Amino acid sequence: MRDTMGEFLAELIAAYGNTEALLAADFYDSLRDVPPSAARFQAVMAYPPSDPEQFHGTASWAIAPLLGDEPDAGGALSRLTGAVSRLVMQPNRDTVIRSVAEDRHAAGWQRNTRAGSCRFCRMLAGREGAVYKRESALVAAHDRCKCVAVPSWDENAPEVPVYAYVASQTTAKMSPAQREVHRARVRDYLDANIPK
Repeated sequence: MRDTMGEFLAELIAAYGNTEALLAADFYDSLRDVPPSAARFQAVMAYPPSDPEQFHGTASWAIAPLLGDEPDAGGALSRLTGAVSRLVMQPNRDTVIRSVAEDRHAAGWQRNTRAGSCRFCRMLAGREGAVYKRESALVAAHDRCKCVAVPSWDENAPEVPVYAYVASQTTAKMSPAQREVHRARVRDYLDANIPK
């Protein structure tokens, strides 16, 4: 089941991920408003994830609720649709980030949220006008994430602080107990500062 699901995910992500990359390239090119003297530039398209191990790992994780004593089809479907949404949107976000890195007139990119975004994403996007200026600063997206990367040509835009680039690396090195304390602090901050 895992192998079949992994192969299906690879085909699904390739098909829809390529469409997302093309949409992002068109979006980037339509927003790029620089003087004619800046010469032509075309957005740099990103490719969908293609690592078979990633798809097999995702498939194993997604079908796990089906393999317990009380199979949970709804739980498996929820996991699968969440992972698919993240993986399909990855080429969209990566296209904008790669294009910004190659475009000498781009100041950086911003995280923008859409309706239904979680509070944590809204907090990250709430840095008014701030941009990510390093190619290594990827849009850290979670399952069902509604964030998009949007290019900025504002040369005076402040840069998002460097610590924001390594936040996920920090939690990855924590013990489970440390991670739970960290998550509790984040929840407390969100409760105090970001409306539900």
